[in-house]
Amino acid sequence: MLEYLLRNKGKVCRRARIMEKVWDVHFEKDTSVIDVYINALRKKLDPPGAPSFVHTVRGVGYIINEA
Repeated sequence: MLEYLLRNKGKVCRRARIMEKVWDVHFEKDTSVIDVYINALRKKLDPPGAPSFVHTVRGVGYIINEA
């Protein structure tokens, strides 16, 4: 998932698209699977008190901004 987000740096990645591209799963309903993995990714990447590396775009998905 990190690789997919990095390949799309600066672009908002929709949850459904992440599921399709990372796990080759197509779904119709909202699921919290992506949120759980993003949370785990943040715990590994973000130092305590620092801004998050992966940003949430509410109701849409996630983005890694250009530095």
